[in-house]
Amino acid sequence: MLQKLKDTAKHTFIYSLGNLSTKIIGLILLPLYTARLSLLNYGQFAILEVTSMFLVLVCGLRIVSSMLRWCSEEADERKRKIIIFISWTTLIITVLLLNFILMPLRKNLSFLYFRSYDYLDYFTIILVSVSFEILNTIPMNLFRLNGKSIHYVFAFSGKLLLILFLNIYFLTVMEIGVLGIFLSQLIGNFILFLITIPIVIKNIVPKFDFSLFREMIKYSFPLIFSAISVQLLTIGDRFIIKYFLDYTQVGIYSLAYKIAGVVNVFIIQSFALSFLPIAYKMFNSPDAKLFYRKIFKYFSMILIFSALGISFFSREILYIFARNQEFWIAYKLVPILVLTFVFKGIQYVFSLGFHYVKKTKYHAFIVMLGVILNFSLNFLLIPIWQIWGAALATLISAVFITVLFYIFSLKFYFIQYEIFKVFIVLIVGISFYLLSLLVNRFEIYTAIIIKLFLVLIFPIILYFLKFYEKTELDKIKKFWLRLKLIFHLR
Repeated sequence: MLQKLKDTAKHTFIYSLGNLSTKIIGLILLPLYTARLSLLNYGQFAILEVTSMFLVLVCGLRIVSSMLRWCSEEADERKRKIIIFISWTTLIITVLLLNFILMPLRKNLSFLYFRSYDYLDYFTIILVSVSFEILNTIPMNLFRLNGKSIHYVFAFSGKLLLILFLNIYFLTVMEIGVLGIFLSQLIGNFILFLITIPIVIKNIVPKFDFSLFREMIKYSFPLIFSAISVQLLTIGDRFIIKYFLDYTQVGIYSLAYKIAGVVNVFIIQSFALSFLPIAYKMFNSPDAKLFYRKIFKYFSMILIFSALGISFFSREILYIFARNQEFWIAYKLVPILVLTFVFKGIQYVFSLGFHYVKKTKYHAFIVMLGVILNFSLNFLLIPIWQIWGAALATLISAVFITVLFYIFSLKFYFIQYEIFKVFIVLIVGISFYLLSLLVNRFEIYTAIIIKLFLVLIFPIILYFLKFYEKTELDKIKKFWLRLKLIFHLR
């Protein structure tokens, strides 16, 4: 089990380096976006961005989840390649249907979103970009399946760097605004497709097994509804904000969500990329439940610790990187939204029970209930509290889904999670954040120093609250002594 924990930590760290590049590039682009785009334009970009994300997740059919699940259990190399071929072929057909249906509707989409036909080219570029991004999920998940996290990071980071340079070129030299951002993404996705297509061809056997295809679709089909529901949870509030308010409020809310999303990109997605293939292989291991229990405990602690850091410094991040002062108010929403991502990360671990028994329909049903609650709260709270209402609705629905995941998942695969210890960490984290509000009255650099001190003592406070077990502390001490010995020998 210890080796599995180490493997999970190692691959999570490597994936986090790749995802760190996402946020570094995001920080580089933030001054560019806030300088070259008005708050109105940024709101329009945010709506189009979440639309493209929605299309990728929904039209991807979650077939890669089936691919990972079946390939993890299959020892025969030829059968694994057949599974990959089925997945790839399914996505090709889906992409063709997507373009066949939506390309003729570009004018309608332009008018629906912006009450103008001037945005037709935006939707052309987005649809083609989404198509390549969907197809790229196969080679990228092959890296995950084979434990090639470094290959994944190189491919992912290379695409991001290309998109970064193209963004700078299109925004500063060509001066084509939001259109240039999406054109950059199209080129980046296309280049990645060209580079990785040989990897896909090498890993397929061109045989379509319809009985296997039906099993895989039966597994992934409920996950499609989960994906739709998750995306509606992510993007629905933007459209409701636009309905009740305007694009400027969409821009502020989206910027706050993007900053809070550092936890999602750097922690949750990195963890998910490494954990799921290992989790599938661990299901029948005698140490599996202990492994998942420890993963939950420390993953939750890292989530809360990261959320605390983002909440502490969201004001400073915006003051430093956002050129336009009208964007700065977004920092006030970050603590609520980043807490939402803590619960989303915990949901990921709790959903293991559904994957174990292959009953993903429960996953879909619970998330759909969360969407209904989220939309109801948004329509109720946004007219009263505006974008604050949207943030609160997002948090409440995330907590609701987490509780239901916990209750129903344990019915299929019981694990005695250390809920109380994680709850204590959460309370300490919230207390630290409330304390940090007093620090905001100081000059910005003084506030940064005090907040850094608070962040550093957070894990020490957990020691006195007996969060760590004796065996875990012994391993930390051994690791520390080994480091001291290495440096002493040098």
